[in-house]
Amino acid sequence: MTTAVRASLRGAMVAMILAISTALTLAGPGHDHGPVEMAPTGSASPRIVTESEAYELIGLVKDGKLVVFLDNRSDTSPVTNAKIELTIDGKMGIAEPKADGTYVFTSPVLGKPGEREVIVSISDSGRSDLLVGTLKPSNAGGEHQHGNGSDHDHTDDHQDGPNSKLSVPGPIAKSLEHVGISSVELNRMASSAPVIGGIGLALGLLIGGLVRRRTGILAGFLGLLLVFGAGAAFAGPGHDHGDGGASASSGDAPRRLPDGELFLPKPTQRLLNIRTRVLKTETVHVSTKLIGRVISDPNRSGLVQSTIGGRIKAIAGGLPVLGRSVKAGEVLAYVEPAFAPIDASDVRQTAGDLEQRIALLKARSARMQRLVDKQVASRANLKDLEIELEGLKVRREQLREARNRPEPLLAPVDGVITEVRVAAGQVVNAADTLFHVVDPSSLWVEAISYDPSLRLAGVKARARTVDGVPFDLEFVGRSRALQQQATILQFRVKKPSDALSIGSPVKVVVETGEPVTGLFIPRTAIAQAPNGQMVTFRRLEPERYLPKAVRFEDVDGERVHVISGLRPGDQIIVRNAPLVNQIR
Repeated sequence: MTTAVRASLRGAMVAMILAISTALTLAGPGHDHGPVEMAPTGSASPRIVTESEAYELIGLVKDGKLVVFLDNRSDTSPVTNAKIELTIDGKMGIAEPKADGTYVFTSPVLGKPGEREVIVSISDSGRSDLLVGTLKPSNAGGEHQHGNGSDHDHTDDHQDGPNSKLSVPGPIAKSLEHVGISSVELNRMASSAPVIGGIGLALGLLIGGLVRRRTGILAGFLGLLLVFGAGAAFAGPGHDHGDGGASASSGDAPRRLPDGELFLPKPTQRLLNIRTRVLKTETVHVSTKLIGRVISDPNRSGLVQSTIGGRIKAIAGGLPVLGRSVKAGEVLAYVEPAFAPIDASDVRQTAGDLEQRIALLKARSARMQRLVDKQVASRANLKDLEIELEGLKVRREQLREARNRPEPLLAPVDGVITEVRVAAGQVVNAADTLFHVVDPSSLWVEAISYDPSLRLAGVKARARTVDGVPFDLEFVGRSRALQQQATILQFRVKKPSDALSIGSPVKVVVETGEPVTGLFIPRTAIAQAPNGQMVTFRRLEPERYLPKAVRFEDVDGERVHVISGLRPGDQIIVRNAPLVNQIR
């Protein structure tokens, strides 16, 4: 037998050996996956979930006690003042209300295993209801399963047994000895990994290709494919451990479920202050949103100013304070006149001139009186002197009063004091604003608009403060001159509330469009999903919500018109939906 033929036969025998070893080692006993690490999992607390048309009730067993969450079914608002009676295994008890809005029920049957029927009787503000549910035990966590869901026992399958080594049938081993392959060499080949054996397969077939040419080369490439196939299927079906046995965490934590739903436990709902609403068809007007501020009614407010410069003097009861009610004409304070040195000199000079003229007139009047008594002079001349003397005395008295009499500061209208800019002894100038009096029952709103074509006569308008307090408006007028390219609009507040203050920023909504019928939800009910879609969260169960993609168009800046994605009767989260969207 020639060397080339012997080499070809040797390569073929090696291929046969490795094919057998591959078949025996695929998924065979003894393969080592290394230590299997289990992802930590938590078990959900035993719980009861039940609901009626009026209420939804969630109960969680914590530390041997049943913590009860009772909410209104329509909007998920907590019910905190109800009387709750629970019956478990024929034993009845009353749940004790707590300051955090929950109820706590204690019973020895809570610690027993197995499911139990629970009957709940609720009495709240004249309403009563009866709910029936099942208290289910906690879910056992920590099971390690494969992707196909079948259990895999690592204790049995990963032990070394009598079949852990390759056993080649005797006739095959003897036939290989005739071509120069000893049993020792055969065992060494079999104990090697399939990849190493595959390399020998490929080389053997390629050597055989020297004789068979194309057929041998093709067999060599097929051997390489066999190597890679054996390596890919080395662990065998059912033995692929993926990411090391990690499993989804469970328990009472909020999370997204594999089907896309959200598990939102009731404690988390209370923490996030979640509220829901059942959608129904409505008809609203498309509106325009404006920015404005609260101002005083110019006819029911006024400023208190001084006409002279001087020093502030308090009244007998003291200076008025902010928020004090006053009547029109009421004295708020006094201003004592103050003169500059040059003015004081002029006043003294004028007073001296008056005193001198008065003295002269008195002397002339005395002489005229004597002449009149002797009938030498006319009494009319005496009367003229007396009149001139009286006028000088009046001027002297007025000059004295101007130097010493304070000016009273009077309230211009009935109302309350909203601004005080004085203090006792303060020196003020003429035309300084010292007090601002406003009638709180008559307030206006001033807004700006960049749309010159906006028509407001006869339309309905409303406003809302930053705290969400709404109030209705009545259009008063608009300016015909632009201020920084904007038109000034003024509205009268129909029923002012105590929540309104002068200068408070407000959002003004003016209905300018045609009425639209459909589903309308607040913007706070919409969140942006990671894929960019805008979604809402539809209630499926008391603790399960489903993200729903929606299409919508703006209505008034605070509400949107849902075009698609929701239907009447759907109950969705309308408050803090963006926070719920952060749950992963």
